[in-house]
Amino acid sequence: MSGSTPFPSFTKTWHQKPYAQISPSRPELSATGKFVVVTGGGVGIGLAISMAFAQAGAKTVAILGRRLEVLEAAANQIRSANSADTTTVLFETADISRRDSLAAAMSSFAQKTGAKIDILVSNAGILPNTSTVIESSVPDIREGLDINILGPLNLIQAAIPHTASNVCIFNISSGIGHLPAMPGGTWAYAATKMASVRMFDYLQFENPGMHIVNIQPGVVASAMNTKHGQMPPMDEAELPGNFVVWLASEEAKFLKGRYVWVNWDVQELRSRANEIEATSLLQVKLNGLDM
Repeated sequence: MSGSTPFPSFTKTWHQKPYAQISPSRPELSATGKFVVVTGGGVGIGLAISMAFAQAGAKTVAILGRRLEVLEAAANQIRSANSADTTTVLFETADISRRDSLAAAMSSFAQKTGAKIDILVSNAGILPNTSTVIESSVPDIREGLDINILGPLNLIQAAIPHTASNVCIFNISSGIGHLPAMPGGTWAYAATKMASVRMFDYLQFENPGMHIVNIQPGVVASAMNTKHGQMPPMDEAELPGNFVVWLASEEAKFLKGRYVWVNWDVQELRSRANEIEATSLLQVKLNGLDM
């Protein structure tokens, strides 16, 4: 299903709901045997991603979050998403702003599974209190830095000892980082999310065996949007959930090192695979110059 296009789009078709080509039930998207770790996997987009991988038959889905009761409830939902009962669901409380917390969680997952992580999803994040640049509070900005930049860095450094050499890493970013400046005082969110994109770009450059993609996950109903009264929800959470499963498949290998929006149509993307791989399309760059 497709809808109107509220933003400029790389594909003619704009999706706001899941559709057949990204369905986790497609054999071509099977995650059988895969070990998946998702931060912020207990709610919202993180939960939708975790459930989609369970639907795709992942061997293990491990989720991280700060609230034990939320993780316990989410684990039950994820288990129920796998009708064949073949997905093991693990969870650990962790604070991504603390590397020791993440390292302990990763070690626990490794001990319980005896396996290397095949798919790592950096999803947890925060929208700092909104304000203009001039009126911004330094403590609020530091919280955004701690969660949105140092958090993913802590995740990478804690997880890498436990990942497969060809690990897929997906950074759940935000399109606000490359949209024009807008009212609402979200500059700190835009700045920190774009900074994390560049970090993952460097991680890809330094580790060509990895498969890294930055993702705009759509505008989905979330506690973050509700708290700060941001854009009204436009997209179903299952859209980014299913899209990330597709990104982990062989069909999406041409998007390595790119930045994509979940709303873009995958068949249209695949029709331009050779062009995307041969050029700087879908990479962060200075508009007007082929850097």
